[in-house]
Amino acid sequence: MWKLKNRFFAILSAFLILMAGSGIGAAANIIVHNGESIQAAVNNATAEDTIIVELGTYTEDIYVEIPDLIIKSKSGNANTIIQGGFQASDLYGPVNGVMDGFTFNGENNGSNSWICATPAGFSSCEIRNSKIIHYDIGMAAITDNRIFALNTQFIECGTGMSGTYLTAVGAENCQFIDCGVAMETGYPEWYYSINNVEIHTDASGKQVVTLIPDYNVEDPEQPPKPPANNTTTNPTTPEKPVEPKVPSNNTINNTTTPVETPAEPTVPVTTPIESPVETPVEDTGSSSGGSHHSSSSSGSSGGAGGSPEPAKNVASKEISQTFIMNGKPVVFNFPQNATCIEFIKFEAKKTVGKTTTIVEDLKNKSTLVSDLPEGIVYKSFNVWVGNAGYGNSKDIENKLIGFKVKKSWLQENNIDTASVALYRYDDENKDWVKLPVNLVDEDKQVLHFTAETPGFSSFVITGEKTGVESTDPAVISEINKSTDLKMSEKNSENSRDPGFGPVTVILIVGAVGLCCLYFYRKM
Repeated sequence: MWKLKNRFFAILSAFLILMAGSGIGAAANIIVHNGESIQAAVNNATAEDTIIVELGTYTEDIYVEIPDLIIKSKSGNANTIIQGGFQASDLYGPVNGVMDGFTFNGENNGSNSWICATPAGFSSCEIRNSKIIHYDIGMAAITDNRIFALNTQFIECGTGMSGTYLTAVGAENCQFIDCGVAMETGYPEWYYSINNVEIHTDASGKQVVTLIPDYNVEDPEQPPKPPANNTTTNPTTPEKPVEPKVPSNNTINNTTTPVETPAEPTVPVTTPIESPVETPVEDTGSSSGGSHHSSSSSGSSGGAGGSPEPAKNVASKEISQTFIMNGKPVVFNFPQNATCIEFIKFEAKKTVGKTTTIVEDLKNKSTLVSDLPEGIVYKSFNVWVGNAGYGNSKDIENKLIGFKVKKSWLQENNIDTASVALYRYDDENKDWVKLPVNLVDEDKQVLHFTAETPGFSSFVITGEKTGVESTDPAVISEINKSTDLKMSEKNSENSRDPGFGPVTVILIVGAVGLCCLYFYRKM
């Protein structure tokens, strides 16, 4: 019996040694040759594998759903180019995808406008020793994800790195060259920045370097992080100019050297920008009011990313954020139903990155308007898009607003459904503009409308009672024109056909009398 056991353990030990020697269960290196597909190699990889990519240009998007996978260039970022995007998704569990030593070129990339961790959540996307060129957003983190860049250049991107709700954004030894915005944090914040710089080319062609202050959200002793738009206030030049460290590419062979930096960097003085807090409340009732006119294109603005409406007049509000990219349709949805606004849509003509929109139902007439339009008021509300003036700028077009009206309000106030109207306040002319509305859907409780608008500012939804004639000046004018036309036509007919005048009547009566007298005498 003991001999059998000893023989079993001996065979088991030999098998394990053979497995170790043959490499079974160990991470593998997969080679991608020029002309082959990186994604095909990813599909055949397992956890902790390393994919080594030979020099060449690869036109494809790369999706990673495998934990701890490293995709590495063999020759360096100058020679290994990816025209596409890179995304890590936790479809089958937490994923940490790493790309090392590539040039990502988004100039002619139709399917991806950024490199990011996808919305599935709990994924991490790392870019090392690389260049990211001509993307609307270089790296973007969606909810519950993390992005990190090391020794990487972001060149001519709308936004270098951007986070949103419950995301982590980190960078070390990176350069943001001629980007609109370098780094935007998410909220609540997890933000990490060590030895990063912005480089902008001025009108004379000179490159001006601005140091991005080091910041680690986990260290309470750190100074405040830079604001989301990386603006500078009273920049100063230090007595001894500080040379930003040049990103190192020592982890891979033959990588390119980043651009040279000028000898006189400027250090910005910055202040943090806090994200607004959402405070949904109950919807409120209705009222009535004054006048309007027919056309306009201007309107109020929402200040620096907030609302100018006093808080005491706000009944409820909801906040929505999304990324705005050049040439892409933009939709802000409001799923919490805190207000009467369901969505706003428009098309962007330039990239501005992560943008916040605030919609708010009001308790009474907005303090930003002079009066109310004609009709029974259902709701007064405001829509503020982005920073001051953006919602009314030429940078957006084809603006559409979706709103809802409760059927109970229509019934209680005997409102004609066809009379529901949307007015927008024209700040320049201090008057209301009536917008054409479309009834697009309805359910048991509400009617759903859409309306095209020249901009976003203060609005009012109104209605008219069933059977009540409209007091809209335009409608009255049309009615008067119609009445005048009918009277004119009648007078014209009278002038063409004089009919039976007084003389004709006398002659007829006389003739009838003579006939009667003649027949009377004959009898």
